[in-house]
Amino acid sequence: MTALLIDLDGVLRQWDLAVISGAERRAGLPEGTIARAAFLDHDLLHRAVTGAIDDATWRSAIADAIDRTHGGGGRQAVKEWSIPAGRVDHEVLSIVREQRSRRRVGLLTNATTRLRRDLERLGLQDEFDAVINTADHGVAKPDPRIFAIAADQLGSPLANLLFVDDTRVNVEAAAALGASVHHFTNPSRLRNWLATWA
Repeated sequence: MTALLIDLDGVLRQWDLAVISGAERRAGLPEGTIARAAFLDHDLLHRAVTGAIDDATWRSAIADAIDRTHGGGGRQAVKEWSIPAGRVDHEVLSIVREQRSRRRVGLLTNATTRLRRDLERLGLQDEFDAVINTADHGVAKPDPRIFAIAADQLGSPLANLLFVDDTRVNVEAAAALGASVHHFTNPSRLRNWLATWA
């Protein structure tokens, strides 16, 4: 029996980029400032999504980096950026629910320690048979160890995993371990791919 393992951000959860640009504008910062500080410092991001630092420490470090570069505005911008929890793609959620009626479904996400709170705010806390947050395990996608952990939590061998992610390197890593993979681009293509595994 196959099990489905699905990513969160960029697949089931989407983010409104206007929230980020608005926070930057109101703080007097150039567009793209938050994204550069939060996601292009790969060491800082890796520490956050592997649980080496908690979410609050990560966000504080982002604000500090912005303040160093731009002479201020970091605290205000990061505080505003941090308020939303994103939005659920309800078409993808309907697919998750359909799949859960026929196979176990797990969520595998490179997330910070804030994940549990976000899932509750989004109403997703009961939508999965297993939630694998990399911050709880000290390793993140595409590390092969996190896929083994996820397979174990779903009670499925890697060869029986159907893995969905919007990041190609993660898809390739899962495929190299023997999982069947889908590079997510839109709900329609995902639904069609999963139909082949009915």
